[in-house]
Amino acid sequence: MRKLVFLLLMMVIFSACNTTKEALPAEKPEDFAFSLKYGITAANEINTYDNTYTKDLVEDGTATTELVLSDEELETIYEKFRSADVLALPEEKGGSACMEPYNRYELTMTANGEDYQLSWDLSCESRALNKWDRTLNVIIREMIFPKEEYQSLPEPTGGYD
Repeated sequence: MRKLVFLLLMMVIFSACNTTKEALPAEKPEDFAFSLKYGITAANEINTYDNTYTKDLVEDGTATTELVLSDEELETIYEKFRSADVLALPEEKGGSACMEPYNRYELTMTANGEDYQLSWDLSCESRALNKWDRTLNVIIREMIFPKEEYQSLPEPTGGYD
């Protein structure tokens, strides 16, 4: 009997520790769209609502171009968002940073009739945030950088300290 009570108590405790607010559906919803701002100042943006990409040019502001992602690319990105458990990433809380400069992220997303507004940063490392950063790097390197539209954008000048 003690073991059963202990087991039930542990299940309650562990289920309370789950930080996932909710999970994205297994299949990409028809209404899936997002705007993801990222980078040191969150000035880069992949925006599937407007079919645009904005590049941070640092000292020269930003440059925006039309960029349409294929259904296959959106499927891949959706699966990567699910795999990285984007809804459970720790939200930005402010306070002191563990390192500077650091990347910031602002995600507006529609999926399955729900709208999400999320923001987080990499000012302090965590396993979930490192997984997210690797996920985003794959999306950018494999889907955004090779596109002609991205290649036509000017190179940034200057840098961030």
